[in-house]
Amino acid sequence: MINAIHGRVVEIRPDYITVLTPGGVEYRLDVSRNTSDKIASLPSPDRENIRVLVSLQHREDAMTLFGFQSEEERFCFEQLQTVPGIGARQAIKILSGITVPHLIKALDTQDVKTLSKVSGIGPKTAQKLVLQLRNVLVLEDEGEKEMQGTVAPQEYRDMVDSFVSMGHDRKLVVRTLSEVLKENEDRIRSSDYRSIEPMIFSVMLKRLS
Repeated sequence: MINAIHGRVVEIRPDYITVLTPGGVEYRLDVSRNTSDKIASLPSPDRENIRVLVSLQHREDAMTLFGFQSEEERFCFEQLQTVPGIGARQAIKILSGITVPHLIKALDTQDVKTLSKVSGIGPKTAQKLVLQLRNVLVLEDEGEKEMQGTVAPQEYRDMVDSFVSMGHDRKLVVRTLSEVLKENEDRIRSSDYRSIEPMIFSVMLKRLS
């Protein structure tokens, strides 16, 4: 699976960018307007050696690479597609019409009116998003990081789901995980995920009990 592409940005359009890798392969990545604007605003030297996160969508008639500037945006893209009726194209359209922090805040506050105004979302779809994603895409508590979306690191998402299935609030689980990971930065850096996972789980279990 392709996780990210490193290279030089050779073309930027509102809905896609083209990246030339050091090996001479040129990739077209479909992106949200927010991502293309962020990349376009980078200084030229930063566009010469950029890392873009990707998601490969494989259908019978085509393979498409979608690009993202942050893990949060990619996670939102993936989660949007779990909502019935929303595919990859519509998900990227939604992320072009609203930033990740504002999307998460609208879900968190059940702001159907704001969501309904986003291109690609109508009132019915907005209600579906709130029902299905409100406790999946969460905000940190006010005063910690204002308007910043919070998602668990990729490798810990199954652990978060496990604690949520035990009845714990997802926001509290994600915040606690963030604290535990920060407290154990040195140990995590020197270990692989499989060896450190039991320790993290044990600490989380004590904190949440």
